[in-house]
Amino acid sequence: MRRFLYLLVLCFLTFSFVFGQETIPCRGTTTAVLNVRSGPGTDYSRIGQLRYGTEVKVVEKVNHEWVRIEYASGRAYVNSSYLKFSPLLQPTVVNSSTDRTSSGWSFWNIVWKLISWGLGIYISIVIFYCILRILRVAYGITSNLLRYVFKLVSLPFFFLNTLQRYLAKPWIVFFKQNHFSDETNKVLRIIFSCLKVPLYFLLFPVRFVNAFYFNIVVHCLFEMFNYIMEVIFPSSYNEGCGGAVEWLVNFPSRVVKYLLWHGSLTIIESVIWTLGDVLLPALTLFHGTSSEAADCIVASPDRGKWRGQNTGIWQVGPGNYAGNGIYFAPARSTAEHYSRGSLIICRVTLGNTLDLGIAPYRVFRECGNANALEATDWGLKNGYVAGEWWRPDSGWWEYCMYDWQNRYNYSWRIRPLYVIDLYEGNIQRIHGGMCHWLFRKLVIKDIMTSLREWL
Repeated sequence: MRRFLYLLVLCFLTFSFVFGQETIPCRGTTTAVLNVRSGPGTDYSRIGQLRYGTEVKVVEKVNHEWVRIEYASGRAYVNSSYLKFSPLLQPTVVNSSTDRTSSGWSFWNIVWKLISWGLGIYISIVIFYCILRILRVAYGITSNLLRYVFKLVSLPFFFLNTLQRYLAKPWIVFFKQNHFSDETNKVLRIIFSCLKVPLYFLLFPVRFVNAFYFNIVVHCLFEMFNYIMEVIFPSSYNEGCGGAVEWLVNFPSRVVKYLLWHGSLTIIESVIWTLGDVLLPALTLFHGTSSEAADCIVASPDRGKWRGQNTGIWQVGPGNYAGNGIYFAPARSTAEHYSRGSLIICRVTLGNTLDLGIAPYRVFRECGNANALEATDWGLKNGYVAGEWWRPDSGWWEYCMYDWQNRYNYSWRIRPLYVIDLYEGNIQRIHGGMCHWLFRKLVIKDIMTSLREWL
């Protein structure tokens, strides 16, 4: 039985040796402490010793019992009975010239990397430029599409705006001309002032819908358009207008400044104006002017491109047939008649408005002549903020916001919503975004002055 076991172990070792050495060279792992000899036999001198689990490279099979291995001293032999064989991992052959050029300090490698990086940067800039061109084309297509969508969606709200205007003073259509004596007109002004009180409460829902749509929806959307354009196509050299590198470096700051900061202020301001328009009735009216003047009137002086000293100031042109001041029209076609390229769509709190059809006759007679100062003087002295006049030669209504303290800037009563470029038919971009009308010192001063006068 013992002989059979010996024979079985010998056959297993022989099989393992033969199987493991099908491919020479191969790898061998010692299964015991193994002597390394100078020749294939125990008669040769011992030149070293391998510990258990040591891996060696087997390079030659000498006989059924001994193999030659790689060893530090040169030719060395071990007994194969104490080795466990496994395939040899093939080393990666590296060309010496390739190895030299792969070094990080290689001159040609540095040159190649510089060329590769340069080409990569150049291609990235070209791609970026193409994307900007595509965005410009997409902006043109989108703006035209949105223009028609906006006109369609706005129709019911402009109708509500007109309805609010006529329902607040339903007698207006009968007093386009001044037919009565001054005493009768005085009585009519008192009667109509009393009638405005119940109409004020009845029109609360209409005022809220109009205020929400024009302040929150329209103004915020068009202002966000300005902010997005400022992020993508900056107008200031300090914010990335100079080139692609400046554009990329300043991109995060533009997002924070315009979309996050000024976008949040626009929303807050619009909510406050919405509440104000519900309490103090306001109408959406049109003001015709030039593109340059429109930009100066509505723009912020400290954002976008420089605009000069007249930023934020309403310029008063010639005419003034219903008094000196800023003119607005309830109909777009009327404002287009006075326009020289742009329309400013505004929310206007007219306040105590003088109906010139029931004003003193001498005041009404002054209207229709250039610089009708009598209308302005009499209106301001009697507590009127604006005048409403039917222009008989043209057949339209006009509103004149009377000149107070000989200035036309920053009044809280006039808040621009957006600007239309009549030449292109699209919304006019305001570089840097429109001014936050509510957060100006002079506006706050005007509000406090108005509150003191009202109280």
